[in-house]
Amino acid sequence: MRGKPRQVIVDGKPMIAMSEKEFESLLATRRQLGSQTAKMRMLRDTLVEVGDFLDSVAEALDADVPPVSQEVPLPSGPRRPPPALIAEIRRRAHQMRAITGAGRTPRGRRPSDQRRT
Repeated sequence: MRGKPRQVIVDGKPMIAMSEKEFESLLATRRQLGSQTAKMRMLRDTLVEVGDFLDSVAEALDADVPPVSQEVPLPSGPRRPPPALIAEIRRRAHQMRAITGAGRTPRGRRPSDQRRT
């Protein structure tokens, strides 16, 4: 449909007239949009899950950080993450949820577990 659409009146109702080719093109566009919408939902669900995972990682790392300054040498063993890393993980998880418009999901329940209507 190039330019202004052709309007017609059928049984007293205004309608838009288009060629069969234009109609087929419109249907193809709708199918593509539906496919893209499904992909976007899957991407959003994945981002929400990753955000929750990052929160869990930050909580686990935070629980392991000793209450000493970073200046003090740590005993041999696994290296402790700096508090700045934990803060950055939390910031990025929050940023992903802000982009997707999702709040944090309760533990044990993921968006992919919810049924769609």
